[in-house]
Amino acid sequence: MEAILRWMCTILLATIAIERCQSQDLIGPSPANQGVLRDGTHTLTCSKSASVENQLSWEDDTDGGGILMFLGTSKISPETKYSNFEVISDNAEELNLVINTAEVEDDGVYICQIAGTSTQQQVTLKVEVLGSPLEITPMDGDRVTVTDGETSNIVCTATGYRPVVTIEWYHKKSGGQEVQITEGVSQTDSVNPSDGDTSDVVGTLEYTASKDYNNGEVKCVATGLYSQENDPQTTATLNVQYEPTITKLQYDGRDDVNMVICSSDANPEVSGADYRIIVNDTDVYTPTCADGECTLSLDVQYDTDVRCNATNSIGTGTKTIIAVPGAVITTTPEPTTAATTKSDGGDKDAISTDAGPNVGAIAAGVVVGIIVLAVIIALLVYFLVIRKGNKTKNSQGSELKPVNGSGGDSSKPKDRPTPAPRNSKGDAHDNEEGKKKVKPNDNPDGLLYAQLDHSNKPARNSGNGNNIIRTEEPTEYADVKTFIV
Repeated sequence: MEAILRWMCTILLATIAIERCQSQDLIGPSPANQGVLRDGTHTLTCSKSASVENQLSWEDDTDGGGILMFLGTSKISPETKYSNFEVISDNAEELNLVINTAEVEDDGVYICQIAGTSTQQQVTLKVEVLGSPLEITPMDGDRVTVTDGETSNIVCTATGYRPVVTIEWYHKKSGGQEVQITEGVSQTDSVNPSDGDTSDVVGTLEYTASKDYNNGEVKCVATGLYSQENDPQTTATLNVQYEPTITKLQYDGRDDVNMVICSSDANPEVSGADYRIIVNDTDVYTPTCADGECTLSLDVQYDTDVRCNATNSIGTGTKTIIAVPGAVITTTPEPTTAATTKSDGGDKDAISTDAGPNVGAIAAGVVVGIIVLAVIIALLVYFLVIRKGNKTKNSQGSELKPVNGSGGDSSKPKDRPTPAPRNSKGDAHDNEEGKKKVKPNDNPDGLLYAQLDHSNKPARNSGNGNNIIRTEEPTEYADVKTFIV
């Protein structure tokens, strides 16, 4: 078994060595696919190693028959198809096949071989027809005119080409990198048998324009030709039209200026006659324009809406600011701070003031400061009130509270009747009738009150012969009597 494996390995290595030897013995035509323009001349090269004694030969294998055309420099096949074929050789190691005045019939597969061996290399030759230069439409001079945000059809036509070419599309911004377009691309072709199977190809690009590509390029390329080092192509400049954008709107309210300044970016550009300055949505003025900037003298006495309109064939751009007396107010199309101007459609936009500090920022800071101060004061007052309330409760001690009796309403506090006055002995004074004391059932509200009676307690002496009448006494030292008052 081991002997068999060694034998197989030997055969395999020998085969690889032979193949390497053969590939070094013959250098055939390269690349494997080549093209020649109709009526043109093309050469297929082939050479062998000097160590190889056998001659080189050329065969036609287009139909798989392997027709021997040339053995060395001798022409073998008598077929008229090869009447425009010849071989040239500067030395014994090379044999080059030359096709003169190539015709469509000369398309084929050709083989260069070391005669008497299986060492060979083949090449596919395509007789091509380079048609008319590619044409892009619609064109306005060297420019393709499209509209920003809209989709337009751009057409590239390749007429009289063989084989059928494929149209590819590219575009780039002005000064930018080229990018292939793969969406919205289609093509149709029609073959002309009477003209050697040439074809007319129409490639269509559905192009959605962006003003970022204005003054950029669009290019179509015909691919699939072997005969051309560079694929046929043509380029057009993109003319992307777009409505105006107000790039500057300024009011200078200083005494020596008092002027509105407006400018725009648009394609086509806005003429001076197509600018309008509108004040408070009522008064319309045509400014004076020069060098891309329009001005209007305007002296406002109070905050005033000032709008600039710029119009071209695509549309109208507009922007509004609030003109402030004595201030310089400016707006740009891409604001970075919030303030008080109106942009297209009446929305608020940002402004910048060129005179003095940023009033809006200062006002915002003041408001924030006031809010913080108010919060601090509120917290201080809150804590002071709570502390004072706690002290008040501690100083007041116990209070007499009404007790629900029959028919009483605890949800509505009643006026507490004034207790009957007492003399120095603690007895109740006489009432208006002089002798009658308060009776227990004289209170119509039916409320029960607790009253402290200190009449049986000895009076405290102040030390100077005067008795101190006790008005407060802890409950445990007093007799509690209940009266219905």
